[in-house]
Amino acid sequence: MGDSRRVRQYTVPAWMIAECTAARERGDWRAACAAARVTVGFADAGPVADLLAGFAPDLLRRHLPRSRAGSGALIGGARYVLAPDGPVTADTMVLELRTSPWTTGSQRLALDAVRAGALGEGRVVPLPPYLWDARRAEELRAVTAAADDGVWTLEAWAAAGWALDRVEESYWSRSGLDLLLRIDPGLAARELRRVAGQFGHRSWPLWRDLGGRDSAIPEWHLRLELADGGPRVTWGRQGPDPTGFCLHPPLLRPPVDDLVPLASVVPDGFAADEHVRVRCGADWHRIAVRGGRLELLDHTDDERRREHALRAFGGEMRDCFRAESAWLGGGAGLPRRLREYRRDLWRRMEHGGSRVVLALLDAGLDPHLRDEHGRTLLHRIHQFEHAELLPRLLAAGLDVNAVNRGGYTPMCEVLAHEAPYDLVLALNEAGAIPRLADGGAP
Repeated sequence: MGDSRRVRQYTVPAWMIAECTAARERGDWRAACAAARVTVGFADAGPVADLLAGFAPDLLRRHLPRSRAGSGALIGGARYVLAPDGPVTADTMVLELRTSPWTTGSQRLALDAVRAGALGEGRVVPLPPYLWDARRAEELRAVTAAADDGVWTLEAWAAAGWALDRVEESYWSRSGLDLLLRIDPGLAARELRRVAGQFGHRSWPLWRDLGGRDSAIPEWHLRLELADGGPRVTWGRQGPDPTGFCLHPPLLRPPVDDLVPLASVVPDGFAADEHVRVRCGADWHRIAVRGGRLELLDHTDDERRREHALRAFGGEMRDCFRAESAWLGGGAGLPRRLREYRRDLWRRMEHGGSRVVLALLDAGLDPHLRDEHGRTLLHRIHQFEHAELLPRLLAAGLDVNAVNRGGYTPMCEVLAHEAPYDLVLALNEAGAIPRLADGGAP
């Protein structure tokens, strides 16, 4: 299984699916949203009651487009619209879903009920109902059954009835062609017909990451159009679409849903007889993990205190204690099995939020654990729901001005990631300072 597919195990863990399903079955859509880390921005659900009756936030989270960086993170700053069947007018009530700004790295979602005519400026992607409505399960299964991990060809597009304007490979940019050949032409035709009939627009640009450039600048775009003779792909230099509507390429290929989500909030430790062997002086010693906490099985607490005192005076630590220091400090020298376990911990926390962090702490996780970049939980507090977590970390003795391997403090990370003002204020009240290192960004 490739890494990009493997990390999807973390995006919607089994505990989240179970809680969302139970809440939906008893008609409590707000509890389902809470379990799936969705902030609800409206009080009156009446105008969108039918949409919410089948709303499955866990299903939605499972299929939203993800970053290609390999972390499984949601594409930041994206907007999606969940609309009822039938023609959508300016007065039709829809659900607007927003991902957190990409700068924060948070995996929390926001949901609002708005009139379609009040969606405002900016790109917005209509989501197929089978990706968020549990009542469309059969439709989802039918689409998933056609899943194909291959790359489609221009011949496959033509065979599916698409007219391809300027299709010579020498004319198309490499990125544009690569994008097109990762879209299922049959599913794209079906979705184009659906959104054209629903929203009244026959021409739809494909989502493209502008890399921070001014969106008003004309760019080369792929556009799917429903012409009189059938569907057509065009490629040309065009300004932003005046409607703001666009189609997202990952939503134009069959969903792949053959992964088993992570079953528990807290990961299992090593098995009772499992350990990592480390050469320590003349001997081989054992290291295990219990509840997210490293255990040096062949050393006592007194030996640990002596080793850390020795290090404080510039002495050389033995290999077991160097591994422990790397586990907690994010430095080099950590055996591969321990690196994988620590990466698992951080991915669970990133996608599960403060709930998972607090559960791990309750199970014995060392709050001073750092990631591979030397960042503590305070350095990454902007990714979590901080109101409950921040006091817990401060009470555990985490240094609010600790520096990561780049020399940055938690306050510097929070400011660089444009975290909410209340988090900045809370860190300031705790004595945080935005110490900056020389060199690059955090």
